[in-house]
Amino acid sequence: MSYYVGPPLMLLLALMEASVLPMFRIGGLQPNLVLVLLVVWLMLRGPREAFILIAVSGVCVGLVDGAPMGTALLALAPVALLQEVRGSQLRESGLILTTLFLLLMTFAYHLIYFAVFAIHGENGDPLSALIRVIIPTAFLNVLVLLPAYFVIAMSSQETRRAGYV
Repeated sequence: MSYYVGPPLMLLLALMEASVLPMFRIGGLQPNLVLVLLVVWLMLRGPREAFILIAVSGVCVGLVDGAPMGTALLALAPVALLQEVRGSQLRESGLILTTLFLLLMTFAYHLIYFAVFAIHGENGDPLSALIRVIIPTAFLNVLVLLPAYFVIAMSSQETRRAGYV
């Protein structure tokens, strides 16, 4: 079921990030809905579904964000490493661990974008980017994480219950 829901949902979120969210920016910043949903999906639903969604999301975001092609896919690739960091012992991750991983992935996501733009010759101040963009965006992502976490957690429990019937 999630293979039918996940890719269209990621496309919808990528389109929302590019078209709707810029009208509702907070301090000139907006949360990264796709990154938040990918981290939550990986932590709650597991890598089998999330790995496919990482690739789909990277292509969808790459088509609408205006950055050099492939940058979004490259920036979302570290999310796949979460499964290795998380380990096989942690079957279901809690909200605190998911929040920590989201903060880490937000930093990685923005630093990869910064590196790609630096390679393309667009210079910027890394410290200023950290203070003005990355840290506030990380907090915005955590605010978006809370509702997303509980919606996916509820759908995951219903899916597991239906599997036992």
